[in-house]
Amino acid sequence: MSNKYLNSMIFINKKKLKVIKEENNEMYLSKVIKIDDFKKIIVSWNAVTPLNSYIVVQARVFVQNKKDKKKKWSEWMSWGKWGTNIKRGSESSKCDEVRIDVDTLSINEGYSGKAIELKIISYYDNKGFAADIREVAITYYKENNNDLKNKKYELINKLIETPCISQMKRDEKIAHKICSPTSLTMLLNRLGENLKVEDVAYSCFDYNYNEFGNWTYNVAYAGSLGYKAYVEYGGIDSLIREISNGNSIEVSVKYTNDINNKEYPYIENAPLTTSGHLIVVCGIEVSNNGKWVIVNDPAGKDDESVRLKYKFEDFMKAWQRSNYIMYVIYKQD
Repeated sequence: MSNKYLNSMIFINKKKLKVIKEENNEMYLSKVIKIDDFKKIIVSWNAVTPLNSYIVVQARVFVQNKKDKKKKWSEWMSWGKWGTNIKRGSESSKCDEVRIDVDTLSINEGYSGKAIELKIISYYDNKGFAADIREVAITYYKENNNDLKNKKYELINKLIETPCISQMKRDEKIAHKICSPTSLTMLLNRLGENLKVEDVAYSCFDYNYNEFGNWTYNVAYAGSLGYKAYVEYGGIDSLIREISNGNSIEVSVKYTNDINNKEYPYIENAPLTTSGHLIVVCGIEVSNNGKWVIVNDPAGKDDESVRLKYKFEDFMKAWQRSNYIMYVIYKQD
């Protein structure tokens, strides 16, 4: 399989998937993809699902028992039923070797991941309304695979103008729950869209999880609009790469604005304390006053309060607590 590797990423074009056609569905199978000793996997997909069509994305993992060294395949695990015209819903489940929690597949204690195989099933009422699956991406996490210790890097000075949108000024029924789609709206509107946050939020909504923050469903929505969009276990290299390329990114963080709170990393001037939050990184600043990450934090009380600067070291600690999760979105070439 001819895959493009990007740090912890593997991209699979539709043409590289084996197709099995049945009545009212098509099944796409990947080859076995070897990834030694991974802890977590997130699968992203870019697909268009017309009315009366949807897809189910599944994976099984080849694992090794750490005690007896025996290897075996897990059961097939699912990211649920997804489409833009249905009540999409994740399918958290588990077996002895692995589990899926909403958007993340994790290897259970006592096992190590060695390989993965994907299955994507496209369901439709009429062949003319079959889903168009364009690309699938796999990102994997290994222990300390993004550790900053002894890593050499060079920061750059760059700001990428990105619309500032506060989630707190949106529909009050959902305002405190929509950091992910609000940040996604900022990314998409920077690329030329003119989207309303509430519309994006309900297009990303996971009806089983009953939340707006399913990582895979957020990037899948961007993919349905024709963008190349994926979740990545990133790190400092990924951050510098995207800012250098003129691309804002969305990242998952855990932080506190209370200096006495020892549970989460402290960030001066942050708008809240959070056990999980999505923000936009739109620049880096290096000056005599220090190193800063320029962000659009949707938890700002209004649009004017969204643009903030976080100390680089503090930001990295907050990002690390979410295993350096990031959304990357590009216009297709």
